[in-house]
Amino acid sequence: MPQNEKHLYSETAAVQDVYTRKIEHLSPSVKLVFKVLEYKGLMTQKELAAESYLPSRTVRYALSRLKKEGMIEERLYYKDARQCLYGVKSSIHDEIISDFACGIV
Repeated sequence: MPQNEKHLYSETAAVQDVYTRKIEHLSPSVKLVFKVLEYKGLMTQKELAAESYLPSRTVRYALSRLKKEGMIEERLYYKDARQCLYGVKSSIHDEIISDFACGIV
């Protein structure tokens, strides 16, 4: 395995470990929203509700709890400024996510 891949894996594993400790005490619906974001990537609130089969109100609550814990970030959705994109915070991909949300990529 090349050294670069090992470094990325270990940093990803460390970030995942921090999130695992933070999410343990949260409700199942909050955990579900986090996992959907983790697997699917950036999503709007409406997309999260459709993907998770949770009511919009529950998704809003889950997003607020995850933001309070510092586990997700909220970005402006360049296609529709009335909506936001939500994604799992990751120090590795912050610049890429920011560029994508702003329409640069």
